[in-house]
Amino acid sequence: MPTALLDGVQIAYEDVGSGIPIVFCHEFAGSMESWKLQVNYFSRRYRTITYNARGYVPSGVPASPEEYSQDHQVETLYQLLLHLGIDQAYLCGLSMGAHCILNFGLAHPEMCRGIIAAGAGTGSANADVMRSESEERADKLIAGGMGAQKNYLTGTTRIRFREKDPTGWAEFARLFLAHSPEGSANTLRGFQARRPTLYSRADEFAKMDVPTLVMVGDEDDPCLEPSLFLKRTIPRAGVLTLPQTGHACNLEEPQMFNQGIAEFLAQVEANRWGPRPTGSGDSWHVATP
Repeated sequence: MPTALLDGVQIAYEDVGSGIPIVFCHEFAGSMESWKLQVNYFSRRYRTITYNARGYVPSGVPASPEEYSQDHQVETLYQLLLHLGIDQAYLCGLSMGAHCILNFGLAHPEMCRGIIAAGAGTGSANADVMRSESEERADKLIAGGMGAQKNYLTGTTRIRFREKDPTGWAEFARLFLAHSPEGSANTLRGFQARRPTLYSRADEFAKMDVPTLVMVGDEDDPCLEPSLFLKRTIPRAGVLTLPQTGHACNLEEPQMFNQGIAEFLAQVEANRWGPRPTGSGDSWHVATP
């Protein structure tokens, strides 16, 4: 597996297929392996790049939580694109990865052909709770290893995944338990606990002229309102809601997830993914006979 020194850390990545690039950024509980079903589908027509964020072996595991900040995550992605000679790409991220690519879109909009942000916004409405829970989870990981956070795999937004696809969920759990406890703890402390909420960047998102598809499972409660916020704030945004689906929607409903992205890519490439038409947001009223 190739690696590159990006923002001071060795980052492992995979580069498959040819064509317009799509870069996939994983969630906290995931890794580059989490995108296998998307790579298998999109690499037939696109150049697909996956990578492990810092703290996720075989990428490097910096010792300080300060090295896991949102700014470092965005800079790592930026340097990965430069390393691969990519001027512009589609960016697809889930959860933690969605936060990364949305903030990348604010920092480097000219490099974004389009953004697919899935399961974005956990903690946006209750940042203090997010911060305290992340710190608590980090303490447990350092004290007891990844097994100390098994309950993370069976939380309210993961129940439907385990119910629908026990085999897929078991593989997801196996990969999670193989993560570095130190890397996961530092990710919780440096990124999850400290990242700015999506709501705090409303003025910047309102100026981000990048085609954006927001995807969310309708049983991913922490991300439902933030997803609507992104739709209402980013000028060229649309929302795709997956029914009876939780947080890891790319794994739980891969067919709907892939088809949704494929339609978005087709619309963008046809220059048909535009801003909301003037007047379409006006309050609904009953016409007078």
